[in-house]
Amino acid sequence: MKTKGDARAYYLNAIDEATKKGIEVAASKNADYNVKFDYFLDESQKYIANIIKIPDVFQVTQNPIPSLLGVGNGFTLTQILEDKTFDLVGCKACYFEMDNIGTCTISINGVVNQTIENTVKGSFTAYKVLVPATSTDAVTVVFSGLYPYNIRNTGYFAYTFPTADDIPTFAPSVSIAMPEDFLEFDSVIIKGNPEIYASYVAHKWENNKKIILNYEDAGSFDIHYFKYPAYIAPDAIDTTELEIEDKGFELVSLQCAVLATAADNPALSSWLRSLFTEKVQNVSQIEQPIFNLIQTVFAPE
Repeated sequence: MKTKGDARAYYLNAIDEATKKGIEVAASKNADYNVKFDYFLDESQKYIANIIKIPDVFQVTQNPIPSLLGVGNGFTLTQILEDKTFDLVGCKACYFEMDNIGTCTISINGVVNQTIENTVKGSFTAYKVLVPATSTDAVTVVFSGLYPYNIRNTGYFAYTFPTADDIPTFAPSVSIAMPEDFLEFDSVIIKGNPEIYASYVAHKWENNKKIILNYEDAGSFDIHYFKYPAYIAPDAIDTTELEIEDKGFELVSLQCAVLATAADNPALSSWLRSLFTEKVQNVSQIEQPIFNLIQTVFAPE
């Protein structure tokens, strides 16, 4: 990989500040341009990352714990107009969401164990509750209240967890935040059992910052994306590696040169911009490799 020092050398030659009559220019003579380079390098590399993409991937593993209500059940929005009861055996953890004033009572073998009072109006509040029941205990969950209210995403699990926070969020979709260096989405590959390696296209997007997966789709998801390069501080040493591919190295240096000369030598800056544009076109015309087609699965109906 090219380094900050490599970019600086190209930059100084581009603005004709590297040598004079074949002799290297003293640092004191081109200090202003070196300071500008240090300042503009990070901005320039991020700009080029929009042209020459930097691929990356992060992995999410999902293997949903089954609810006692059965696969696909419990997600529906339900209006509570009269008491609604869930009779369960061996329920050790609950997840549910309530909207408006209502009460949830959890009993073990007919004895009330805990009561949850929801008072938030106009939005759903999620509750994760550990239930100290055995595998054979009868657990009764009752939603009641004096006024109409709503429940949704009611999941009941025959397994306990270290803490209530560890109880899985039971919802038809799972929201996953993209990494902070996220620039642009590429694709999702699902790997699971039996031997599956396929394109996953059932995902959705939320504000272009979060990817949404279906709760009941199990597997290891490789989420491929293009990223912004890591921040390069002005005082970073010259051995700091650039993240952009080598074919974009000249573009980073030229972008620095365009910015550095814009104020005191606009004619040179304009010429450098033309050179930059020409090189961008050359890079864009590089033939892209042809990859083997990956089978598409889990497409929405």
